[in-house]
Amino acid sequence: MSKDVLFSLMWFVAATASPYAMAQDRAETEGREAAAAAAEAAAAAAEAARAHATAAAEASNAASAPSVPKLNIRWDCGECERNDKVPPLIEQAYAEQASEHSLSVSETDVAEVAIIDIRQRPPGVRVMFGIMAGRDRLGLRVRRAGKEFEVSDTSANIVMGLNHLSASVGKSVFEELTAATDK
Repeated sequence: MSKDVLFSLMWFVAATASPYAMAQDRAETEGREAAAAAAEAAAAAAEAARAHATAAAEASNAASAPSVPKLNIRWDCGECERNDKVPPLIEQAYAEQASEHSLSVSETDVAEVAIIDIRQRPPGVRVMFGIMAGRDRLGLRVRRAGKEFEVSDTSANIVMGLNHLSASVGKSVFEELTAATDK
């Protein structure tokens, strides 16, 4: 066979087989893409179902889990020098105590807390003069379910300032509120 005949024969075979091969490749590619899309959709549906089941279980557990009231803290100390970091520090210590006792902080049950006394020594004075600079003070009045009590703490410590007092008072509020609900 001559080269021209062989070339023509190969061209004819390639030309007739090529559309069939291309159609077959396209069908295989589309099939793989459809299968991948179906698998992704199934995985997404399964993940959504898992997330929904988890959220439902958490909501069920939260509704039935024992809790302590949320603290609504406000200032009621007249012309005192307010420190905006104190309320979050009290709430943090309170929430940590609740967590340590496997309790959650309720969003619906609220205890009204008023900061009625606060004195903070300037940090430099506290460190330089210690007890001679006086004491840091923090006092709260707590009202819940028609009952009222006060908690307070003081410190003349050189190192621990109002952060420590806020944590101490937050723990005291937790102890008083849980003792009141245990009765």
